Order: sequence, then C-alpha cells, then structure tokens
Amino acid sequence: MTEAHKIEWRTFETREQMVDELTEACCEALMRGIRKRGTASWAVSGGSTPKPLFEAMSEAEIDWENIQVALVDERWVDTDHPRSNEAFMRGALQKGEAAEAMFIGMKTPHDTPFDAVVAVNERYAQVKQPFDSVLLGLGSDGHTASFFPDAEGLEAALDITGDKTCVALTAKKSDVTGEEVDRMSISAAAIAKAPHVVLMITGDEKKAVLERALEVDTHLPIARLAENVAITVYWAP
Repeated sequence: MTEAHKIEWRTFETREQMVDELTEACCEALMRGIRKRGTASWAVSGGSTPKPLFEAMSEAEIDWENIQVALVDERWVDTDHPRSNEAFMRGALQKGEAAEAMFIGMKTPHDTPFDAVVAVNERYAQVKQPFDSVLLGLGSDGHTASFFPDAEGLEAALDITGDKTCVALTAKKSDVTGEEVDRMSISAAAIAKAPHVVLMITGDEKKAVLERALEVDTHLPIARLAENVAITVYWAP
C-alpha cells in the first residue's frame, strides 16, 4: 500500500500474464458474490485496455446466468455511436459463455445525463449492490471512470458519502474527452462499497501518470479516489 493511498500494485512482465491473473481474480470475486447473494454484479469500463480481459472472461466457465454486467461510465451517445461504451462492452464480452449474463447500459433517450440521473439510478437499482467487482481504467489526464479534472459534477461524483449509484458529469473538452464531454458514471460512493476494485493499466506512460498523481498531482481524480477506496493496480508494459 502506498502512503496515504489505498493502492496495492501488481506488476507483470507481459500483458498476457496480467490478463490471466486478472481473469482469475475477477472470476473469484464474482463467484464469491454468487455464493453470498445468489447473484453477482460486475461494473466494467470501456476502452482498448480491458478488451483482452473481456475476451478471456467471455470464455470463463462460471455461473454467468447469475451475473449482472453493468457499465462504470458512458459517453452520452447512442449505442450505434462508434464511441459508445455499451456497444464496446457488448461486442467484446456478450458472447461465448458470458452471453448468458444480464447486461445493463446507461444511455437513455434523455437529452443530457443530468436529465437522466433519476432514470439511470432506477435502472441500476436492479443491479445487486454493492458491486462484487469494479474494473477501472485510467486516462493520461488522471481521470478514472468519468471523473475528469475540473468537470461539472466532479465534487458530487467524488463524494464518498453520496447516496446515488450513478452521477452525471460534463467534462472540459480536451484531447482525452474528444467531442463527447457529457458523461454518466457510477459514483465514488458506489465504488467504495465494492469489495474488489481493480485499476487495469498498461504501458510506461499510464504508470507514470498514476505514480505522479499519487505523489505530486494529488488533486487529480484518481488520487482523490485512492484516498478513500482500496484499489488493486494491475500493470504490465
């Protein structure tokens, strides 16, 4: 654990080794949830980094019909948009063994995520809480989930005492956000309740971003989240 942060590092020589170990850890977390409550829930992030994990998980022979897979966050775009996290999640994970799972997206017909907060929270009320496992990613700007630096809604999203599972944010447009600045995300409070929270990153750049956030740029969202949430970092070159 790093000082002042609840971070545990697990580093690997290859991405294949990392995916193997993370697949095993996620399966164990979900099976624990099934044994405890009959149903398990897994909150997952989009992006290229977790794709090999989703491919491996889709072949895992676990009790998928009793597992709910929900998004950690979503760009406020329809599912036919090329940057839709829901479309990515379903394409990478809703197949093979994992096709039996129940998949829950965030996007609604509402014009903005702020208009949709009540509806999305009602939708996520059907997902077993707390999540049995949460898979996070990291941006080069220090964001995780859709907790972007200086975003509208960030303070509410990071409030560990909050009572909402899902929160709306509008990021400041950057190279990282692209055009899609309106976002929906699960809250820091919801993440903090999960017994298994993983941050999956690859490459020296992301490792340096995380180390700098924890040691120097402690205002960045990932550092603020790590002050309150026990996170296991899986990293490979």
